[in-house]
Amino acid sequence: MSADNSSNPSARNRALDRGEATDVADLHVAVMRERPEPVEGMEPLNLWLVVFIAVLLFWAGSYLTYFSGGFRADEFAESQINPTPPPSVGGGNADDPVSKATREGAIVFNTFCAACHQADGNGVPNQFPPLAGSEWVNAEGPNRIARFVLNGAQGPIKVKGVEFNSPASVMNPFKETLDDKQIAAVLTYVRNSWGNKASLVKPEEIATIRKELASVTTQMNPADVEKLPVTVGGAAGAAPGAASAALTPDKLKEALKKLPADQLKTLLQDVSK
Repeated sequence: MSADNSSNPSARNRALDRGEATDVADLHVAVMRERPEPVEGMEPLNLWLVVFIAVLLFWAGSYLTYFSGGFRADEFAESQINPTPPPSVGGGNADDPVSKATREGAIVFNTFCAACHQADGNGVPNQFPPLAGSEWVNAEGPNRIARFVLNGAQGPIKVKGVEFNSPASVMNPFKETLDDKQIAAVLTYVRNSWGNKASLVKPEEIATIRKELASVTTQMNPADVEKLPVTVGGAAGAAPGAASAALTPDKLKEALKKLPADQLKTLLQDVSK
């Protein structure tokens, strides 16, 4: 049933302008009062859901603030969460200085060193030299190997009769990453694991070597390091891994017996002069 526009001149004029008998606006008054139909995917979020997300974000930020550990690489190391006893001191006295340092060094090793030298200390052929049975590791003192840890190493190095000199053999420095106690601990660990047996490395020794390298910014050349004494503050000339031993009369006699006759004669003549 059409509406009567006779009493409304303006409405009638609009209808006549469009050639219509009724006013379109009047026909849609009821429809315009209704809200538009919701579109799928455009529904407004529930207010409680918005509040829950805000609280969750606030809690997550607070948790990271207090438990991030400074986002240090070694903070969440698996070995730190569940450290395994070092191979050589698994049954040692917990209060023994070597055992204690080795357990602490295992954490440092698994975090920074195991990727190259491997967890079993055997390294990677043609890339990373082994630590197990290494004459550098088993030296009487840590003076040489500690320099590699502090300043890194670059250049050919011979370990157990095998030379390593590939680009992958370059060792990164850790003087800015690890402190004296950590370096002493990790060196004690490698010097007492996988069959190695050497003395405890003290943080004071590392501090002394660090001072000596204060002005050195380049990585260490193994050929140059090999000329240095094996012990901190010791005498130069000892081969890596060889402990200095006193020359006894019996050893001297054995050495003289092994000399050829002509060399022995020359030696005796030199001594008699």
